[in-house]
Amino acid sequence: MAVGAGLWEKARELRNIWESLRNVPDDVLSSFQSPQEFIDWFKAYADPVLQFHYVIGAEWALNADAPGVVAWLRQGVWNEWAAAADVARIVNEYRDYIDTEFMTMFAQQISDEGRHLYLRSRILRAFGGSMEGFQPIREWVELFDLPFQCAPRNMAFFQVRATSTLQVVELTSVYHHRGVHDNLDRNRALMEGPYGRAAHMLRESFREIEDDELFHWSIAERMWVKYARDAESRRNILECAAEALRVSTEARIRRVELSEKKAI
Repeated sequence: MAVGAGLWEKARELRNIWESLRNVPDDVLSSFQSPQEFIDWFKAYADPVLQFHYVIGAEWALNADAPGVVAWLRQGVWNEWAAAADVARIVNEYRDYIDTEFMTMFAQQISDEGRHLYLRSRILRAFGGSMEGFQPIREWVELFDLPFQCAPRNMAFFQVRATSTLQVVELTSVYHHRGVHDNLDRNRALMEGPYGRAAHMLRESFREIEDDELFHWSIAERMWVKYARDAESRRNILECAAEALRVSTEARIRRVELSEKKAI
């Protein structure tokens, strides 16, 4: 069975997690003694999905060949541009709804995404690839549009809803990048083949980007610590976070599937 097809099978077992997050009873949401307790509960509840993103990264790393890496990186280059564009749009178009305390953190994230774009582009070239003729995968377009679909549904909670989309995706990315970094060395055909130097560059980039993604996720944690103080705010968080878990999972599997087919 192809890696992508196997991942779709495993993903079916996780759907109840993001579906049930939308329907957590008010008495449960009111029971947390502090926002930090709510955050810890959310991470524990979402952990099977997060661990699955590690598996997605590991399975891809163990099975990728050089043409598949090129296909995979083409989408990755676009993703970094889209992430920077998303954060820039949030702080520009919705600045009146964002606590100024968080503006410097968002500015740092824009800078980080720009550096990631450079790293991905450089490694893509090292593998002999380019962005010529590229069209982004539909699921990834949906994912990066999600903050502007979910967050504005309740403008009173815009900032916690926004960080419950893009920053929750960053949390899944932490696990995904660890999965790749921890397993790419085991793909000897790739690491010791004609693109071995480029493969080592790729492996090392995952650790650097993972560190940045931990910081990006911390923006949500800090925002939630400040504002997730009652059942209503927590429900607004979970509504968007559930969608982020679903769409990011589907987008990552599709990327693996299409990279196997060299169809990106």
